[in-house]
Amino acid sequence: MKKLQLIFALILCSATISVFGQKQLELKDTLTGKVKVFKIGDTFRYKAVGDSDYEKVKIQNINASGIVFYLPDEDEVKPIKEVFVSDIESIQKATTLHNITRAIGGVFIIAGAYTMASSSALADNSGGSTGAYLGIGAGILAVGVIPYLIKPKVYVLGKSHTATLR
Repeated sequence: MKKLQLIFALILCSATISVFGQKQLELKDTLTGKVKVFKIGDTFRYKAVGDSDYEKVKIQNINASGIVFYLPDEDEVKPIKEVFVSDIESIQKATTLHNITRAIGGVFIIAGAYTMASSSALADNSGGSTGAYLGIGAGILAVGVIPYLIKPKVYVLGKSHTATLR
């Protein structure tokens, strides 16, 4: 019985170490103290110091000196890049709600464009005016564009957030 308890304790310890010992990037808000954790496999956009635009990346590995990123949008032979934390100016991460509203907005954009493109056919079939269907299609399209105008959360390192590798 003691051997079974010992084996169970070892399995529990190894599981705890593997869960809590994961490599991660922690961003701590300097005002509120809230911590945002990024782990291996997370995708976000980052801007390097001196760059003007964000680049989409996926965390491949985290080591003591920096973060190894996979760049899915690069056409290079080796789309892997190691970046030091001190070289990161800001990180932009969309929430799940933001991603869902963008997907729904895409459907509205397609529906609005279809309504506008087929407004004359819709007007002939129902006896209405082409201008009314153009207006309805433009309204649907405008509703679909709204989620794309809302910017994701931005974590500015050095100003509003501090970064640590664990």
